[in-house]
Amino acid sequence: MNLGWTFRILRGPMRPFLARKLADRLREIFEVRRARRSVPTMPSEGRSLRVNIVPLPSPAWFAVHGSSVLAFARKMRSGLVGTYGIDRWNVGDPDPQNVDVRSVHELSRMHHWCAYALAAHLDAANRDEWCQLLESEITTFAATYRVGTGTHWMFPMGTGIRLHSMLVAWDWARRTGWKSVDGDRIVAASAIDHAVMTHAERESRGGLSTSHYAANLLGLLAAAAYVDGHSATRSWMKLAARELRSEMSRQILPDGMANEASTGYHRQVVDTFVQAALLLNEISGEHALAGGERTLLIAALARCRQLESLGMPLIGDNDDGLAMKLTGLTAGMSYTYDVAERLFGAAALMTSTTDMDAFGLLVLRANGIECTLRNGPVGQFGKGGHAHNDQNSITMRADGRWFVVDPGTSVYTGSAEQRNQQRSVCTHSTMWPPSIEQGEYPPGDAGLFWMLEDRLQRSVRRVDDSKLLAEVFRPDVGRHTRELTITDSGLAGRDRFDAAGDVTAECVFVFHPDVAVESLQGASVRLIHADVSMLLDWSGGTGRIDACSFSDRFASARPTSRLRVSGNDVSWTIRREGP
Repeated sequence: MNLGWTFRILRGPMRPFLARKLADRLREIFEVRRARRSVPTMPSEGRSLRVNIVPLPSPAWFAVHGSSVLAFARKMRSGLVGTYGIDRWNVGDPDPQNVDVRSVHELSRMHHWCAYALAAHLDAANRDEWCQLLESEITTFAATYRVGTGTHWMFPMGTGIRLHSMLVAWDWARRTGWKSVDGDRIVAASAIDHAVMTHAERESRGGLSTSHYAANLLGLLAAAAYVDGHSATRSWMKLAARELRSEMSRQILPDGMANEASTGYHRQVVDTFVQAALLLNEISGEHALAGGERTLLIAALARCRQLESLGMPLIGDNDDGLAMKLTGLTAGMSYTYDVAERLFGAAALMTSTTDMDAFGLLVLRANGIECTLRNGPVGQFGKGGHAHNDQNSITMRADGRWFVVDPGTSVYTGSAEQRNQQRSVCTHSTMWPPSIEQGEYPPGDAGLFWMLEDRLQRSVRRVDDSKLLAEVFRPDVGRHTRELTITDSGLAGRDRFDAAGDVTAECVFVFHPDVAVESLQGASVRLIHADVSMLLDWSGGTGRIDACSFSDRFASARPTSRLRVSGNDVSWTIRREGP
């Protein structure tokens, strides 16, 4: 990163965090060196693991999802990953090659260990085989992947999630009546190693903390709750409980959305805090959530339900990570809601209907048509690590069928060019000059998890239930004004770009891959998705259709198309075809 960018970052989003960030970095260097001298921990008769801490999923949840748990457990037992660009892998194998490191990071969380433990309950005739498989994989992991080295230890977030998964899985396996004295000692020793490294490498980043830090704290909380006979458990508990409660208030915005500028990361943050709340509740006492924290977490759950009701529009990086995955490696919130209902009652299952003002996502609805408008901060306290150049962008569904979409994210570090293309303004359904980004970031790998908003000014206003007005202004580029109106038959928009120089903007519409696009005579296209047909008409510019990509999940990209209308004053409608 050159000096110009470094100065701009230090002067901008980093400025409030500099002193604490430096202190955290020095603390981390010292603690990691000390931690590496203390691992690996040898199994000892002086330690034990508590049981009956995290409850099993509810009988109602098992009734609906039990078959999916078994399918996931059997698939992972056979090494059939089949996602994230990885076909086959077993614990103990070398890291998969030619994939984004984020894909290996997902495997390293060992979500399937909890599925093995639940399979022992569901498939009682083979209880011992499932439990022994769990013990074997934990033992193999400890023996194969040396503590603190390699990809599986590269990300403290993954270490924390794996620590939580391992201890909950062991608890659930033990609850079947199966026992292994040697296994208890090995798991306790491995848990201590995980906790020691997670504690040393915890990602508070001087207060520039994110979902990563929350996952670190979840792992430390699990170690403190389960491991008996280690001197550090009390300090882990104190730190994790205090910081988790603090981070809920910092990472969850007043409207209930997470501070990541990403709907996928909102889902992950909520799941992490819900699993932490469950542990705190079971431990109870002084560490339980206060009333304000409970209210905030319930609001965040309601936002998850709202996003799901909208089809989970892929705002920002669509990372599909969770703290707990019991039915497969794709993101599913059913277990999160099961835990939340246990903790908070029916209130946890309510659905919000209001705009997400602090996050910057507003919703228009009429007669089966749903539109979202994104106009909001880049998140992460101004760092913008998972934000896209999506100011004033829209998504649209009709009768549950996607027509206009956000492009999603398929890569993080595997290709800077591809990542930057997928978060570029010209691959989002907004208006802006195609050769200039809204928010900027340093070139190359150094800028992959940055997006600065220091030159942007934004505003959005709901006129009434059917109309929105939004602006994005950058003094050196120009001002985009978008007016959206929804009716029973469709969506109408007017986009104006007042350029600061001699530039021409493009009004872009990215279509879902399942939409068939037929060019009609003049400035009109027909859009067909299954049994729903829409007409898109425009005036004020010249349109062309070209190819782009859409990623509904990480490490997977599907070809799709987009309409690019060149002009600085474009009016358009997307309406149902027919009378």
